[in-house]
Amino acid sequence: MKKLITISVMIIIMFLIENNIYAQSANPDLQLTQAEIDSILKDYDSFFPIWGRQAIEKGFDLPYAYGANIIYFYMNQGINLDNFGLSLKNNPLQPVDFLTFKDTKTIVNTVNARFDFWLFPFLNLYGLLGKGWSTTTVHPTIVLQDKEIPFTSEVKQSGLYYGLGLTGAVGIKNNWLSLDMNWTWTNLELLEAPVPARIIGIRYGRTIKFTNQKRMAVWIGTMHQKFKSETNGTIYLKDALPGDKIDEIIDIPNQPGFDDLPPLQQELIRKIIDEIENRWDTAAINYGMDKGPEAPWNLLLGMNYEHTKHWQFRVEAGLIVRYSLLLNVN
Repeated sequence: MKKLITISVMIIIMFLIENNIYAQSANPDLQLTQAEIDSILKDYDSFFPIWGRQAIEKGFDLPYAYGANIIYFYMNQGINLDNFGLSLKNNPLQPVDFLTFKDTKTIVNTVNARFDFWLFPFLNLYGLLGKGWSTTTVHPTIVLQDKEIPFTSEVKQSGLYYGLGLTGAVGIKNNWLSLDMNWTWTNLELLEAPVPARIIGIRYGRTIKFTNQKRMAVWIGTMHQKFKSETNGTIYLKDALPGDKIDEIIDIPNQPGFDDLPPLQQELIRKIIDEIENRWDTAAINYGMDKGPEAPWNLLLGMNYEHTKHWQFRVEAGLIVRYSLLLNVN
């Protein structure tokens, strides 16, 4: 319901400012001449975008109504982990107070195909389908009274994702402002359910015209990322625990402070040790946690080169805490 409300509000806002878009005047260097307007409208028969003919009559050189994109995206960001829980087999998750996490990082590489169309001259709708590969590096520390066992665990997984989104744009004097929102659902190998995410991008830029066909747009902006905070999954112990720490982990019940742990956590540790000693190659452990991006907002810098109306190329970098790179052939 919230998604539908958000989409509806955005469309209403864009509808209300539609008359002002043209009045605010896009860059006059991009305006069509009367001869160009007459030439385009002579054979113009596209239903989309709605009000497209009226926009062209006002001198706006619209992109083609439909587009196909291939996009590569790289991201390196910090992750916050809270409310961590563990269990074995079909047992419910137990909170674990003896584990702390620092400097958790995720590196993501994705490739997706995106298909879009202009519903209005100021509103673009799109759907996407892609595959992603992630590597998450976790630095947990087992903390007892007089004992700390730090170790590093690296989890690699891949999965397919799909999504939908919309982009609204408005002219502001010689520049433009756009707002992009998309929602995706990712099916990862080690997780029980798809992970939903929502991204908002705000960009302010200017388009420069080289010739009738060639143009370049440059912009600065910001992006906000939000994904589901509760995550549950299963992982093999041999993938989660480094071999050089096994002896220390097995010796935990003999350490000061172990008896101070809640009884259920003591029992869990003993069961994990039993799995390590007897079923190291096949034992799996269930986990659950609340997680979120360390920095929901970051800075964007980008440019788009339009070689012709048929071909465009885009590059965008994300900076400050969360680092990203997007390459787009449209």
